[in-house]
Amino acid sequence: MIAMADNIADLILGGDPGTHLLQEAFAFDITLTKIRCAACNTVSCLGALAVDGGPVEALVKCADCGSDLMRATRTQRGCVLEMHGARHLYF
Repeated sequence: MIAMADNIADLILGGDPGTHLLQEAFAFDITLTKIRCAACNTVSCLGALAVDGGPVEALVKCADCGSDLMRATRTQRGCVLEMHGARHLYF
């Protein structure tokens, strides 16, 4: 079970170099990101791929082979991002 923070200050990352890398990785326009499919090795621009789903779940599939690349799910505790079908994100 994942523990949730009661205080927003508990969620702020520290000032070490690894923190800055993570902040850079997650502070970008997702539509400009390129994603590599783990199944067929195709690289596609994420913004050009179709997204299926609704308000609770979004699913991105590879345009070439149809494999699931990324799934975002809204839960009662927040959002979960699964990337089992993606080998890399390039940003």
